[in-house]
Amino acid sequence: MQNLYNYTFDEITSTYSFTTRNNIQYRIAFLVDETLNSISTSEVLIENVYQIVIEKVSDALEPFDNLVSKTIENIICAFFSNVNNSLIYICSDDQEKGKIRFSVFDRWYRNSSFNQFVTKIDTIISFDSEGINYNLYTSFLYHNDNPNIDYIVTTYNNIEKVLNSDK
Repeated sequence: MQNLYNYTFDEITSTYSFTTRNNIQYRIAFLVDETLNSISTSEVLIENVYQIVIEKVSDALEPFDNLVSKTIENIICAFFSNVNNSLIYICSDDQEKGKIRFSVFDRWYRNSSFNQFVTKIDTIISFDSEGINYNLYTSFLYHNDNPNIDYIVTTYNNIEKVLNSDK
């Protein structure tokens, strides 16, 4: 029995992709995230921070398929082979499902094989924009051996404060 789907890496688009047994295509990308550098009060550049984008390309409804999460987990495990990498995950609130996605991501992390060497911090960031209150459901993941983690976590924990600083 196959433990995960075969995936490929496209050097041009820097994306991983795989197709499920139900012919559903997924793409995963790690995009450089400058959020922490933009709010940092220090001259120290925070490197190796990425945002993960998981996209179901096909429109068809995907029945539960455990191999999808195992495949994504394998890709993320490889990402953390560089201990300096860290990852910000922002749950899209499309169709007001951000909180549900946040819970699913949390359950997935708890059941992952890498939670022994990767720590996850969850933060719900509340802010107002043009009189409308928004909640961003975010998670920050880092390798436990990352030598810069104290500074990076401190900066991550200041995102909400910076977003609300004009109040």
